[in-house]
Amino acid sequence: MREPLYTRRFWLACSVHFCGAMAMSLYILFPLFIRALGGSEFVIGVYAGATGAAAVLARVPLGRLLDTQGRRRVLIGAGWLHVAAWLSFLSIRTLGAHAILLVIAYGLASGTLFATFFTYASDITPVTRRSEGIAMFGIWGMLPNGLGPVLGEFLIHHASFPIYFGVGAAFAFASLCLSSLLPETAGPTRKEIPDPIRGEFPTRRFLVLLCTTFLFGAAVNSLFTFLAPYAYTRGSGSVGPFFLSYSLSAVAVRVLSGRLPDRLGLRRVLVPALLAYAAGVIVVPHVTDGIVFLAVGALCGAGHGYAFPILNVLAFEQVSPAYRGRAVSWSTAMFDLGNTLANPALGAVAEWIGFAAMFTVSGCGVLIAAAMVPPRRDES
Repeated sequence: MREPLYTRRFWLACSVHFCGAMAMSLYILFPLFIRALGGSEFVIGVYAGATGAAAVLARVPLGRLLDTQGRRRVLIGAGWLHVAAWLSFLSIRTLGAHAILLVIAYGLASGTLFATFFTYASDITPVTRRSEGIAMFGIWGMLPNGLGPVLGEFLIHHASFPIYFGVGAAFAFASLCLSSLLPETAGPTRKEIPDPIRGEFPTRRFLVLLCTTFLFGAAVNSLFTFLAPYAYTRGSGSVGPFFLSYSLSAVAVRVLSGRLPDRLGLRRVLVPALLAYAAGVIVVPHVTDGIVFLAVGALCGAGHGYAFPILNVLAFEQVSPAYRGRAVSWSTAMFDLGNTLANPALGAVAEWIGFAAMFTVSGCGVLIAAAMVPPRRDES
């Protein structure tokens, strides 16, 4: 008999993830607020980098806290900070030190929540259904990537930025309230015993996976940060349909073929997924037809739909349960590190050379990531 996956606790965790991710996905439109205050593409990249830097720094103590103090306390504390960050955006009138501090606070909250969500999911997912479980849990973070930008564009164009910030705070608060209902999955520990098979943390294979995840995360962040400014510069306007196609495609591959990686082998599915994502990122600035634009979004979404959960599973398979919080924190931090290091550079490329060159550089990084994927022990 297969171990049960879809329990009441699993669905409650998914609802926490969905509400929190809706708030985070609305942040995709935050560059439009920066532009409304007079910021250039380079300035947008700097603010995105500051957000990512804060999210990465949050992981330094986070992994150990998750492993030694449990998951629930972290969810509640970061949830309150998430709500406060969204409400604080209402006070921004000009770009400067005040605005930078507020996006840093948002980065600390979102980075902490992102890692904690997936650490909790790894706790409640059966070992024999890990890829399927993480993929299905991830759907509730992927759907907001399509719904959030559509909602955000509607709020900004038909209401105002303050209403947009208020809705973001409301979703963050809903996630916080649901988090209080989740039971703890990891009690406080005082002693950590190294795994005799996996060895000390981190291993060389784990570090290679982090590099792969960094390159993939940089490409993902390049789309989520710069596609909206690019589309508005080009005059095509809305990017909501692209991200809706992206998220629906990612959801579709997880629902229709969520068990495929566990059956075929994680690496055998991961490498083609990364190649598909690279192709989509490289061609996106050259597409002018609306239908083809949606198709490119679907291609990227399919690649993301497979790649992200597989990279997470590969990461925490390298360590013993005593280090799971750190493994998931480090792995998810690579997406934010890509945001921190790559976005200011990519913003400069976009401003001085052009968006086409910027997306090409980003896509080539994913090609390198595909070549770096280490074989799984049972697939080598």
